[in-house]
Amino acid sequence: MTRKIVLDADFSRGIDRILKGICENLQLTQTQHRLAEEHYKAVSNWLEQPGSILAPFEPTIYPQGSLPMGVTNKPLWRDEYDLDFICELQLESGQITPADLFSKFEYRIREHKDYRERMELGKRCICLKYAHDFHLDIVPACTNGKFGEGQVRIPDRELENWKDTNSKQYVDWFNAIANADRDLSRHDEAAPIPPQEEFEDKSALKFAVQLMKRGRDMAFQDKDDLAPASIVLSTLAAKSYSGNTSVFGTVAETLYHIQAQILASPGRLQVWNPANQVAEDLGERWDKSPEAYKEFKTWISGFCLIWQQLEQARGYRDINEILVALFGEQPTREAIRQDTLRLEQARQDGRLSVAAGSGLLTTQSPAIAVPRNTFYGQ
Repeated sequence: MTRKIVLDADFSRGIDRILKGICENLQLTQTQHRLAEEHYKAVSNWLEQPGSILAPFEPTIYPQGSLPMGVTNKPLWRDEYDLDFICELQLESGQITPADLFSKFEYRIREHKDYRERMELGKRCICLKYAHDFHLDIVPACTNGKFGEGQVRIPDRELENWKDTNSKQYVDWFNAIANADRDLSRHDEAAPIPPQEEFEDKSALKFAVQLMKRGRDMAFQDKDDLAPASIVLSTLAAKSYSGNTSVFGTVAETLYHIQAQILASPGRLQVWNPANQVAEDLGERWDKSPEAYKEFKTWISGFCLIWQQLEQARGYRDINEILVALFGEQPTREAIRQDTLRLEQARQDGRLSVAAGSGLLTTQSPAIAVPRNTFYGQ
């Protein structure tokens, strides 16, 4: 069940400007997006090069996760974004062991001097680090087309087994919900990184996912091993999305929906991957870590209360205090600074008013007009 959130229009416009500004300060810049595409294409060319150990298996790389979904967030306490990719080989998992697939992939990366120096081995991926910009986390995968388009199997180095996933279809599923009125392109062979969306065209759902991920990072910064996975948050948010154009309202609806599901669940909340043709419970780690599920429930409950307080806040000072606590000082203060500059320009143009009730400045009518400042410092 999805609760429809009804907001005062002036409050919604004012708070949404700030929330969108926070997201803008968290996402990849246009320059970083261009650099990521350049590095992605270079790595793709290297892995696909004729004569390489991978060439017989026709490798193709495509982005997965936050980048093609349009919900990238800068991590806390470091400059580098985590950008995820799949390198799919036309090879069935029955023809190779997980360890051998990972070994062949690692071997090809090590043949490149620059990549060898940037490389770190992960549990399921090889990470190429580009200081102060991003990490490219590349996961090798075997095709598993008998279960449907986009199905792959990825190796787990530690457990020495396979994990079924379908990141292509997941991205399409999420974007179809977020952008129901837009024609979505497919992520086909040698697919480039999708272009960064124009800020004005971005769906409220995507902003909401960015904010929830940032709120998660802030709340779990001293216990990140207990933090809910980003795919859990994006799945729950997409399933609760009603098409609301308000960012504030979309976050509120998502939180209400999650809390209602938690209360209705006899055990822990089940979060099934809607795109994977092989059953995948995205919250399965909660079975191994009941403490993580307890922390998740506590966080959602607290987030709901703070969001309700935000709806009652009046004026920039109160709103600023709440948002800094939720999302951090730098992105919040920068978003408010940018909003203040925009409104100051509106004041100078004679288009600025104060919305009755919310205490927020607005360029919408009707409202109480704010006169231009003609004292020139006196």
